[in-house]
Amino acid sequence: TMTRNTFSLHAIISAAVLFPLATQAAAEGTKVDPATASIYQDVIRPILADRCDSCHGEKKSKGKLRLHTPEEIQKGGGDGEVIAAGKKDDSPLFQRIQLPDDDEDVMPPEDKPRLTPEEKLIIGWWIDQGAAFDKKIADLSPPDDIKAALGTLVLAEVGAPETAAPKVAQPPAADPALLEGIANTGVLIMPLAQDTTFLAANAINVSKSFGDEQLKQLAPTAPQLQWLDLAKTQVSDAGMAEVGKLGALTRLHLENTAVTDAALAEIGKLTNLEYLNLYGTKVTDAGLAQLANLKNLKKVYLWQTGVTEEGAKKLEQALPEVEVNLGWKEPAPAAPAEGEEKKA
Repeated sequence: TMTRNTFSLHAIISAAVLFPLATQAAAEGTKVDPATASIYQDVIRPILADRCDSCHGEKKSKGKLRLHTPEEIQKGGGDGEVIAAGKKDDSPLFQRIQLPDDDEDVMPPEDKPRLTPEEKLIIGWWIDQGAAFDKKIADLSPPDDIKAALGTLVLAEVGAPETAAPKVAQPPAADPALLEGIANTGVLIMPLAQDTTFLAANAINVSKSFGDEQLKQLAPTAPQLQWLDLAKTQVSDAGMAEVGKLGALTRLHLENTAVTDAALAEIGKLTNLEYLNLYGTKVTDAGLAQLANLKNLKKVYLWQTGVTEEGAKKLEQALPEVEVNLGWKEPAPAAPAEGEEKKA
């Protein structure tokens, strides 16, 4: 049997089917301009697709609830409406995602990754703003805390990169007993897609207890591990030597961790890396320069770090195909129409 925060091999195999579906919609997204982005289509919809659609989407309606279209969201489920526009605390959808992880009614349920604090914050704010499906982000004048959250979601293209195509030859499958042992520690580890031996690992469910020592348990998966999410965990520069050995990695999340420039010396060894998220860390221009040899790197997210526009430009010059994203910026004010006087 599965206990709370532990996962059997059956759960790993089931996740192999659900994981590609959960990330598909996000992977199809494109970078959005905060001046023109839709709050629903470009932010809320990808979150729901990633976290909710496997149970409440086009192919499944648990509790008679579907969340894959505005019409279905407004319709609600078997127990009635799930959103009370303008009142997040009266909205069952928001109530359920806010429950403690060990509550039997929490959504998503125990065998699926939870919403991040930023995702919960944005959904609550959207509901309080009227749960509009047709407004732009800029129309809603987001406060600073929402801008910070949007910096990790909208401008980071919520979810998967454009492609999960491996850059290295497919390795032999990992030992199922090894995967079950890792899963039993609370780490979500699963095939990256169907018919592949590559793996994705996510420590979100054990972020408060997962640190440098726990990174060692991932070492045997080095040939297979391509996606690694360590966001909000307790890992530090000391543990990055273990990460530097995971040579198959193409995607690495380190947002809101204690890593600094020292960590980037190890990350600079990951020659297959395509995506790197360092939001909310203490990295600076000096550390960023250590990534200049990562020829496969395409996207680096650096909202709320010590990296400057000058440092970002230097990396983009060294790696012409890389996009360095420094996060949310206020849309520039529209130029006055011809003949219109500027206001004092």
